Amino acid sequence: MDARVAMDAIAAEFTAASPAPIRDADLAIIFATYHHRNVMGYLAKRVREAFPQAALVGITAEGVIGVRQEIEDKPGISVLAASLPGAWVKPFAVESGQWVKTLSDPQRFAGALGIDDGRTPKAVILLPDPFSTPVLKFMEMMQTAWPGVPLVGGMGSGGRQAGANRLVWGERVTDGGAVGLCFGGGIDIDTVVSQGCRALGRPLVITRSEKQKGNHVLELGGQKSLAALQDVIQGLDDVERGLVESHGLMIGRVINEYKDRFGRGDFLMRQLVGVDPERGALVVGDPQMRVGQTVQFHARDRKTAAEDFAMLLEMQKLDAPPGGAVLFSCNGRGSRLYEEPHKDASIVAEALGDVPLAGFFAAGELGPVGGENFVHGHTACLVVFRPADDSATDAATDGATDDDTDSDAD
Repeated sequence: MDARVAMDAIAAEFTAASPAPIRDADLAIIFATYHHRNVMGYLAKRVREAFPQAALVGITAEGVIGVRQEIEDKPGISVLAASLPGAWVKPFAVESGQWVKTLSDPQRFAGALGIDDGRTPKAVILLPDPFSTPVLKFMEMMQTAWPGVPLVGGMGSGGRQAGANRLVWGERVTDGGAVGLCFGGGIDIDTVVSQGCRALGRPLVITRSEKQKGNHVLELGGQKSLAALQDVIQGLDDVERGLVESHGLMIGRVINEYKDRFGRGDFLMRQLVGVDPERGALVVGDPQMRVGQTVQFHARDRKTAAEDFAMLLEMQKLDAPPGGAVLFSCNGRGSRLYEEPHKDASIVAEALGDVPLAGFFAAGELGPVGGENFVHGHTACLVVFRPADDSATDAATDGATDDDTDSDAD
C-alpha cells in the first residue's frame, strides 16, 4: 500500500469513526517513516482537509508508534488528532537560518514560538531536525523565558544527514529547523521519562574533575576513577557482565542531591565515552560533571527498561483517565532492545488502557528529570494529556503501513 492510499484510509477512518468534537480538532500531529518523506506535503494536505482548524505539525522518523503497536523497518504513518476545549495550543516553526535571531532574547524566543502576549505555556513539544537545531541552546533560552516549563519531544530520525528529514508546519514542508507546539489553558500535561538502566555497584561521589573539561572525571570516592570502575566491574555477576559487554556502560548523575537515598528516576543517564589511562580518568558524555556530585554506574537492560517504564506509569493511574498521549522512544529501544515486539506501546496500553497514542522512534529524546529539561538517549518519554477542571479532551489516533494490511491504532 503506498502512502497516498494509506493516508486516505486514515482520513476516512477519522471521518467515519471519530466523535463529533474530533472533527473540529484543535491539534493534529503526523509521524511518518522516512519512506514517505517525498509525500509529506500530501499527508499534511489530507490531515488539513480532515481537521481544517487544527494546529498541525509533523516529522519523519525511522519508525512510528500507535496504540499497542510499533512499526519498525517498514513504511508507517501515525496520526493523532485532539479536541481541547478550554485549552490553547500554538504551533510554531523555526527554520535553520532563524536560530540566531530566535535565541537572541526571551521576548524574541517567545514570539517565535507563537506566544507574543506574555503568557507562559504549561508544556512545549519540540520536534527538531538534529542536524540544524541547536537543541541545548534552545533549552537554555526556554529556561530563561519560561523557568520550570517542561520540554518534551524527539529528534527526527528519518535521515542520517542534513536535509534528509522532513518537518510539517501546517501544509508547509521543510527539511531543517524545528517545529513544535505550546500548550496552555484548560489542559493538564504530565510527562513520564523512563531511562531504563540497571544500577551497578554503589553510588560514588566525584572528588576530583577537570575544571576546563567538565566531562573528565579524575577521582571517585577519593580514588582514581578508572580504579573505581575496575572495582565495580570486578564485583559484577555474570548477568551484569553480559549487559556491560553487550551495551557498554552508562553513568548516572544524581539530579537532586538532597535525598537520603537514590533510586530509579533520581539519575540522569549519560554515556561513558572513553578513558584516560595515564591519569586514570573517565570521559563522560556530560559537560556538567563536577566535584561533589553523586554518580553511579549503570547498564542498559531490557528487563529494567520495561519494569522502570511500567512502574513510572503506575503513578498515572492515580489521576483521571487521560484523553491522549504522545510517545517519543529512542531508536535504540524497540526491537533493538526488547525480545518481543511493540513493547513500549504495550506497556502504555497495559497501564492506561487503549488511550489514543501516537509517537515515533527518535534520534534523541527530550524530557524533564528532576524538574530540569535534558536531551536523552535510550529513553522513553511520554506526554499525557488530560482535561483541566471541567473541560473535556477528546483524542483519536490512526496508523497505517504500506504492506497489504492497514494497521489501525484507534
